[in-house]
Amino acid sequence: MFYRVLLALFVLTGSFLFPVSAAPAIGDLEVDATTVGSWQELAKRSELIVIAWADSAHHSYPTRHTVDDAKLVNYTQTLQIKKALKGSPPRLLNVVSTGVEPLPDASSPLNIKYPGPLGEGNYVLFLQPIKGTSYYSITGLWQGVYPLYQGRTIALEGAGFADLNQLSLAELELKLKSVIP
Repeated sequence: MFYRVLLALFVLTGSFLFPVSAAPAIGDLEVDATTVGSWQELAKRSELIVIAWADSAHHSYPTRHTVDDAKLVNYTQTLQIKKALKGSPPRLLNVVSTGVEPLPDASSPLNIKYPGPLGEGNYVLFLQPIKGTSYYSITGLWQGVYPLYQGRTIALEGAGFADLNQLSLAELELKLKSVIP
């Protein structure tokens, strides 16, 4: 009797006809840390360019890797998309970033390569898909992060492109249209 019930469940759910492929574990995902040489290359390489709100809430997933006796951790964070400047993202988008635990000293170069999750706030973000998943990562790590303050972009010192600093959203859109078809 048990086997008939089990067989009926398989038939009803189609489990035996449609094998379920396992999604990669978030801790196993690798975020592309390749940087770019110009803001034009950043725009071209990004599948999505968005104005988004990042909430401080995030989830952490340990990886199998360590660096300088610290554990590398992948973080997921949901972005609320306010406007797409390139591409057609959903209203809510999941981003993966890699960070270090325990958190290194602020002066550590690990913070540049492993930025971790975004702080709460509004941003212009340049994003690329993580192959084989529905997740995205930030193109060029910190190069693709432009916080918005009083309606203007901020290029992060040492990472952001000066040509994208202190632009209004209208000025940014105009600049992007010069390189994005």
